Amino acid sequence: MPGTGVATGMSSLSWPSFLKNFPSGHLVVAVAVDVGADEIGSRRLRGLRDLLRQVVGGLSLRGAFALTVSRAAGFPEILCAFEVESDARLLTRLVRARIAEGYPGFASQYVFRLDDPLEAALRASRRSNGDIDQR
Repeated sequence: MPGTGVATGMSSLSWPSFLKNFPSGHLVVAVAVDVGADEIGSRRLRGLRDLLRQVVGGLSLRGAFALTVSRAAGFPEILCAFEVESDARLLTRLVRARIAEGYPGFASQYVFRLDDPLEAALRASRRSNGDIDQR
């Protein structure tokens, strides 16, 4: 992006670096419904975050992105932020996210339920070049 000093294209940034460089990015939130509130920092939740990182990294992105785990809502969420709105929409279409509110500072916000069936579909998609069985 001209003038920002930040390389664009499929680059993964740390959450603090992303927020510093793209303070009004586009947010897609995965609510980890099959993970207990007491499992923040658990291997299971980190595994879901890593799965989403792989899924997002496999998309044809135009800009930077970042992921982090949050419990600010009182339950586990994985926050995926994108520099470019069309990149966020790639993920929203894939996981059937809906428009959300309640995450101040982001230009657009979406949320989806990351449950066991969707996790299985995402894992399978990693093995089949990104195709998700929509049954």
